[in-house]
Amino acid sequence: MRTLPAYQYIRVKPLITQVKMSGKGKTVLVTGAGGYVGSHCVLELLIQDYNIVAVDNFVNCVQAEHNSYPESLCRVEEITGKTLSFHEADLTDKATLVPLFEKYNIDCVVHFAALKAVGESCRLPLMYYSNNVTGSANLMDLMMEYGVKKIVFSSSATVYGDPQYLPVDEMHPVGACTNPYGKTKYFMEEIMKDVCNANKDWGTMILRYFNPVGAHPSGKIGEDPQGIPNNLLPFVAQVIFLKMVIIAYG
Repeated sequence: MRTLPAYQYIRVKPLITQVKMSGKGKTVLVTGAGGYVGSHCVLELLIQDYNIVAVDNFVNCVQAEHNSYPESLCRVEEITGKTLSFHEADLTDKATLVPLFEKYNIDCVVHFAALKAVGESCRLPLMYYSNNVTGSANLMDLMMEYGVKKIVFSSSATVYGDPQYLPVDEMHPVGACTNPYGKTKYFMEEIMKDVCNANKDWGTMILRYFNPVGAHPSGKIGEDPQGIPNNLLPFVAQVIFLKMVIIAYG
């Protein structure tokens, strides 16, 4: 298992846009598809002609008024002119995922689904361990059962803990997490590493974000959480528009 250096991402994205990689005939299961990062990923995959099976439980996205889809994914279909398959499911309830693996010939999983508020994780650690770790383990267990051997995992820069040096790079030590949310991401990285070591035909890519920001050029999808934003920069944007007051700690 290897983490792609950040500078390589900067080079790869324009290449994907120019080369127009084709995913025709391939099916990708995207968890947390209705969220901020998930919806943008689904959009790009649809553009590349992948078949998308989207999963979300509406914890951090809004349901559309006219159907059972997240509003963000309705807008993704509008932008791309393509359709996807959406299923409401909770990863902690393994039984809700089984029909998806039975129905679709899934080639790869992109796993965004997770609770992600650091402060909340300190107040409710068991909820975070259950959702982020047990839910992810359920997903990987079904992948193993149905022969799906590729996964892209949405981790976090919180796995680095307090920086030992700056700027933080991909070789920085991990595991000295300062909150339960970060620990759930670190634990899942370690679990995936163990699974890959035990199964040499498995492939895993891990993405460690800092604070994501931005929106699709159309302006139709972006950071649109339910309630108070969990990410710093969208929170600051709310302050700019006088919707919230920011409190600085430390």
